[in-house]
Amino acid sequence: MEKTRQEGIRRAIAELNAAGDVAIVAHKGPDGDAIGSSLALASALRAVGKRVRVYARREDVGAPSVLDGMDSLSPPEAAATDPKPDLLVCLDCATVARIAVPHFRDGIASFRTLVIDHHESNPRYGTVNFVVDDASSTSELVFDILKAAGWPVSREAAEALWVGITTDTGRFSYSSTHPSTLECGAELLRLGVRQWHLNDEVFCKASLAATRLRALAYASLEMWCDGAVATIRLDADAYESLGCAKSDSEDFVDIPRAVRGAAMAVFFYRSFSAEPVTHVSLRSCDGRVDACAFASIFGGGGHRAAAGATLDCGLAEAERRVREALSGFPGISPATGDGGEVSPGSAVNRDFVSPSPSRRDAGTPCR
Repeated sequence: MEKTRQEGIRRAIAELNAAGDVAIVAHKGPDGDAIGSSLALASALRAVGKRVRVYARREDVGAPSVLDGMDSLSPPEAAATDPKPDLLVCLDCATVARIAVPHFRDGIASFRTLVIDHHESNPRYGTVNFVVDDASSTSELVFDILKAAGWPVSREAAEALWVGITTDTGRFSYSSTHPSTLECGAELLRLGVRQWHLNDEVFCKASLAATRLRALAYASLEMWCDGAVATIRLDADAYESLGCAKSDSEDFVDIPRAVRGAAMAVFFYRSFSAEPVTHVSLRSCDGRVDACAFASIFGGGGHRAAAGATLDCGLAEAERRVREALSGFPGISPATGDGGEVSPGSAVNRDFVSPSPSRRDAGTPCR
């Protein structure tokens, strides 16, 4: 594996060295790893004389937008009129369908593409692929590249990588955290990362509106499959009434994931009413369930422990389909811990959430 990883690093460096003009794009709804790896790679490439454009919208990023370098982002729609890059770099993007920029997503075959990613469901869609599915994050892989190439890593770049790694590893707590991940963190600290500042801004603070949105998510908590599955839901009216975006709920799946005894956590959400789909975020709580395998039923993917999918239907129908698929799925068995009933809530209001009698009671079987 180490030999394969080193070969991937070598090939990635060769592609980046050969390109004078580089476009960087990540997945839709960029999280800390997507934006962190993008900003860090762009910073290093600019330092060695490359022309670099990172395509993303600041308002889509959420808490990681505190990072330096956000002002250098190019709007996704500009890609259609910008000069064609020598190299398109897709970071933290498991599939072509997840590419955030339509110009690149729809015309992927016409670009020379370097894919750097850590999702096990990645089909290797690039011209050159550096995919390590047991890596902690794409940011760790980018740091490996920068070190091996001998390119400068500024404090700005180091902080971007730190946010990418800490958000994807739960601050070095998930099973994807390896000795190499901690060693990477130590090196970034030596480069001047202000970990206390980033921890406070990214993990500990939220706007009043986002805090109220979190309260609605807590109120929607339900237990399915005799306590084996914990779920929350947020429909578009919740986001829109509070003026929130998807980025304000980036870590909300941790709410059902925290329920003791649950094997699977599921977060259903529609962040704006004009979008005719429902997003489903999945977490395997204790290793009993393969979240990636479950997501693949609906055309999604990710990792065994964390995955997601998008269903082309409303929220209620998405819940029905997921609930039906859970029945008999490997690892979905009654909880052995505290599986007490939770009263679901569905009414959306800034100040209170009232229980809805129309929703099914918690603790019922999958069917």
